[in-house]
Amino acid sequence: MADSSDTGSSTSAFVITLIANGLVGITFVWLFLLLRPKNRRVYEPRSLKDVQTIPEEERTDPVPEGYFGWVEYLLSKPHSFLIQHTGVDGYFLIRYIGIVGSLSFMGCLIILPILLPVNATSGNNLKGFDLLSFSNVSNKNRFYAHVFLSWIFFGMFTYIIYKELYYYVVFRHAMQTTPLYDGLLSSRTVIITELHKDIAQEGEMQMRFPKASDVAFAHDLSDLQELCKERAKNAAKYEAALNKVLNKCVKMTRNKTQEQLDKLYNNGTKPKEDLETYVPYKKRPKHRLGKLPLCLGGKKVSTLSYSSKRIGELNDEIHEKQADWASNDRQPACFIQFESQLEAQRCFQSVEAILGTTHFGKCFIGHSPEDINWDTMRLSGKERHSRRAVANTIMVLLIIFWAIPVTVVGAISNINFLTDKVPFLQFINNMPDFLMGIITGLLPIIALAILMSLVPPFILKLGKMSGCVTAQETDLYCQAWYYAFSVVEIFLVVTAASSASSTVDSIIDDPSSAMTLLASNLPKASNFYIMYFLLKGLTGPTWSILQAANLVLSKFLGRFLDSTPRQKWKRYNTLSIPRMGVVYPGIEVLVCIYICYSIIAPILLFFSTVMLSLIYVVYLYNLNYVFGFSFDLKGRNYPRALFQIFVGIYLSEVCLLGLFIMAKTWGPLVLEVVWIVVTALAHIYMKRKFMPLLDAVPLSAIRYARGESGYSYPTSDLGSQEIRDIAEEMKGKYESDNTHGILTPVTRDDLKKADLIPDNNNTPENNGLVNPFESSSERTSSYRSNGDGDSMKKMNEPVIKKSSTLSSSAKNRDNNAAGNESTFVPENDKFRKFHYSDVEALRNKRPYGDDDHEQHGPEGALPVNADSGVIYSNPAAVMKEPQAFPPDVLETNTWSQRILQFFSPRKSYPFDEVRTRFPYVFNTSIEYDEEYLNAAYTDPCVREKDPIVWCCKDPLGVSKQQIQEARSNGLDVSDDFTRYDEKGKVIFTYNPPDYEPEVKK
Repeated sequence: MADSSDTGSSTSAFVITLIANGLVGITFVWLFLLLRPKNRRVYEPRSLKDVQTIPEEERTDPVPEGYFGWVEYLLSKPHSFLIQHTGVDGYFLIRYIGIVGSLSFMGCLIILPILLPVNATSGNNLKGFDLLSFSNVSNKNRFYAHVFLSWIFFGMFTYIIYKELYYYVVFRHAMQTTPLYDGLLSSRTVIITELHKDIAQEGEMQMRFPKASDVAFAHDLSDLQELCKERAKNAAKYEAALNKVLNKCVKMTRNKTQEQLDKLYNNGTKPKEDLETYVPYKKRPKHRLGKLPLCLGGKKVSTLSYSSKRIGELNDEIHEKQADWASNDRQPACFIQFESQLEAQRCFQSVEAILGTTHFGKCFIGHSPEDINWDTMRLSGKERHSRRAVANTIMVLLIIFWAIPVTVVGAISNINFLTDKVPFLQFINNMPDFLMGIITGLLPIIALAILMSLVPPFILKLGKMSGCVTAQETDLYCQAWYYAFSVVEIFLVVTAASSASSTVDSIIDDPSSAMTLLASNLPKASNFYIMYFLLKGLTGPTWSILQAANLVLSKFLGRFLDSTPRQKWKRYNTLSIPRMGVVYPGIEVLVCIYICYSIIAPILLFFSTVMLSLIYVVYLYNLNYVFGFSFDLKGRNYPRALFQIFVGIYLSEVCLLGLFIMAKTWGPLVLEVVWIVVTALAHIYMKRKFMPLLDAVPLSAIRYARGESGYSYPTSDLGSQEIRDIAEEMKGKYESDNTHGILTPVTRDDLKKADLIPDNNNTPENNGLVNPFESSSERTSSYRSNGDGDSMKKMNEPVIKKSSTLSSSAKNRDNNAAGNESTFVPENDKFRKFHYSDVEALRNKRPYGDDDHEQHGPEGALPVNADSGVIYSNPAAVMKEPQAFPPDVLETNTWSQRILQFFSPRKSYPFDEVRTRFPYVFNTSIEYDEEYLNAAYTDPCVREKDPIVWCCKDPLGVSKQQIQEARSNGLDVSDDFTRYDEKGKVIFTYNPPDYEPEVKK
């Protein structure tokens, strides 16, 4: 019989943890249900019409009535609804949680009915949850049940990973061929870094990629960057100081008697609108100059006077440098723009073949100018590799040293085992079970959660310092390292510490038995993770949906912290944005843990299913109603998360291997080794098959989506062979071209740019001569009609009908009645991809005429002026009409068809079906401003506009006087759309004067 003390405090700790987390979770949910109706800005900001930063098509309908009506409402929505309202990244996050939660549930159905009785009746007579674990098995023959169930469970995981990777690649290819993504500037621009000095010239790059419409290089703009930073700093100080004195002026006159006002104005001798009347010059806000911390020792100046003049001076200096930015030293990074995504993809797929691996470092496509870490553009290959090596070394050291406090946390979870060997801890034995449960249950999991929350900001900062080129690369760097960090600290260290603490007595007596004892006690560490899952499942999601931090900031702290119109506007209009590189690892490590213990301690699967179900519902709500969108990762975190599931599978297989070795069960041992080999081969196969396809889009898919005859989607290999062939073909053409691209046939576009021919007669047959870099098949297809195309399986009617009003447009679409007509849009349609060759005559024109309201964009679309162009939206998407959200791919299939197609991803996710199931928001077209295009891929400081200071309009006229004074110094100040309420508080009535909605790039 096992000593009763061997069970430790697992039972009491579980009960205490369950009760505590259950009560906390219920309290959080009750507060959420109570506060939500009265605090819509906190709990459903994306449904509010007055939150200006949300595009209309991304705005959601109000939360349905009833306490939990939103659960059924959201669960019933098709994937197209989620894609539009949560974004592609949010959609794949929800999909990931749903997939791993479903697999956990399947594990409960498959594993629990078999392994729980096998473990419970196997003779070691353990107590508590240990009775249901691997460590209670004494009959070696029963281990065959564990090994064969591991085959089934891990095999199911492996196949689902393959199926989901297949779906993601098809989804990504289909998405890139929609009108929205096909026309994005980022989809038509290839970024190449760390170029060799011999080819870091426009002529050299143009020679290798002659179809490029523009080749731009990064430049050393450090001086301009510093000036812009100084200007922004001074503008912020000036705005804060100006609003501070205006608030003081209003406060001094509010609720004052006439006698007090006469005294203030000295019986009319002091002007009412003069700031000096209220705040003398010597009492106005001041600050010190200098770059030292807190500006120690710097000269003290009046903020209003100094900053106003200094900003005017900086404006002039910045204008000069902005006009001459191209003369600065070049950096080894270039941006190659093309007229179409097709040519950009051709370049992206052939860069390595044409340039060679030694002449460049990294190559990207699909990243907007705002996504680029411009400070890293200057790095050479050696510098970037050195930085990355240093950053990775720091992360390894951090993992090692962070293990010390985490080890303490793991030891506390089994602290009763240490009291006999550590004398000063013996007082713990005298504690009641309630306190013992808190110490071994609640305290460790809360401490671990706090420790892990401190890491992500550091990793993100380290990612930028390591030389990550884009925000997306930084996010993926964080996802990789935070997951590695979490697996080591939360799983390996805690498991080792928990197991070691419970076996320390035996190890001290017989050190040679350490491995055997640790392996046999490994299942006992699952008790900690049961309580950890209770915290993550009951308290974590409910705390997230409560939005306590936003509630406190909005209702309490914001009233004291925000005193200017801009601060109040930002507080109201800025939404919380989840960082996917941080969110994914937090869920991935939970998946890793439940996979590792699925066979060793299968009872954990029940808790993981409940936990992931609650997390799924909470993220479904928050992503639809609360969170905003971050930069567009196009779902790239999803395939990385799928591949990282293999870490959990490998760890579980290795743990089982060790347990079989210690139990000396050679049959199950050999079988588990076989499955480890199968897993590794499947992993290698999937990486080779899918990794090259994550960013590259087959050219045939683009042509097929355009409706060109003779093309179809390469379903057999998703375009792998075609992509390899394109690289070899372009390399061969470059090497065989006698002129090496230096002498290329002139086109009408070139002549028009040189003002040698008038800008007219833009017919397709006159657009250019034969190019030696164009293949014969492509040359033939370029002269084909862009009509319906014979290869199209489905060709729908125009998505947007010509109409003068929105209602008539909607009526026409209703008559069209095509539930699947999402984004297969013919090239001759009025509403389609917006290529610049199609709108040559519209360049330098506004979407509406100055004298009339004639629309120059696609007929039937809804135009919106934005910061860098005009957005033409699909009215059905904006109005959220039912046909704008096509049903799911498998929804029209019978259950028998779904089951059969489950084992055939090609049949489950055909390219045509996936593409036509996208929401109509992907029919959006964008016309970029010519001025923006000329300097799009340059440091933002080149395009940075002069700041506009926003102050509150006071009834005294002081703001008007300060505006005139500031403008005389060259500083633009505005008090538009602001006022003071009856309590003397600042109120904004509209957007800041310098706000413009952003165009997707």
